[in-house]
Amino acid sequence: MGLLRTIGRLLGGPAHDLGRQAESQRRARRLDYPATVTLRETEVTLRLLEAGDRDAMLAFARSLPEHDLLFLRRDITQPDQVDAWIADVAAGRYVTVVVVRGSEIVGYTTVASDPMTWARHMAEIRVLVAPTLRGVGLGQLLTEQAFAIAQERGVRKMIARMTTDQQAAVRAFERMGFAREAVLRGQVIDREGALHDLQIMGLDVEAFRARLDLAQYQAQLPASEF
Repeated sequence: MGLLRTIGRLLGGPAHDLGRQAESQRRARRLDYPATVTLRETEVTLRLLEAGDRDAMLAFARSLPEHDLLFLRRDITQPDQVDAWIADVAAGRYVTVVVVRGSEIVGYTTVASDPMTWARHMAEIRVLVAPTLRGVGLGQLLTEQAFAIAQERGVRKMIARMTTDQQAAVRAFERMGFAREAVLRGQVIDREGALHDLQIMGLDVEAFRARLDLAQYQAQLPASEF
């Protein structure tokens, strides 16, 4: 861990970011669900999605600003789409962790992949948090949980989608080492007909580790070697 911190001091610039991202990844440990955590005096429970969560998930989705739903592949305000989601979880294609406060779902993260396709090495990470619990670290915690789950599943490439103005989400993923790969102009349309840009961020796990190994090696070289 100490060596990661020295990377920034010795090399500076991008290497500093790399060391910080590596430390964030090391802190990303999968909790033993169900797990109760306290975030700024708010107690919530993280657990795996269950079939009985259908109505609570619908209520959560319908409580969100419509803009928050634009990057999703499904309209989770619709019962049949939530049913399909639960079926994907049951089939092992998705892993979803929900955040519960009392009887309400107030957030979730999903690691979505399909082990039977040519993209079986990839997984998409999705994170949504209720507006009332933003700014307390829940989004970061869910991002870390998704990252840990993806690693457990042997994912080699992780991607995340968001509209370009969702800067809190962008920062959360950047802290884990994700970088912008594309911006698709006018990719999504809301119910009023307005178009929004979609940003795709990605993390190539093997490439990140190779960059980290190189930075660690360079950090140990005498100055004359650079």
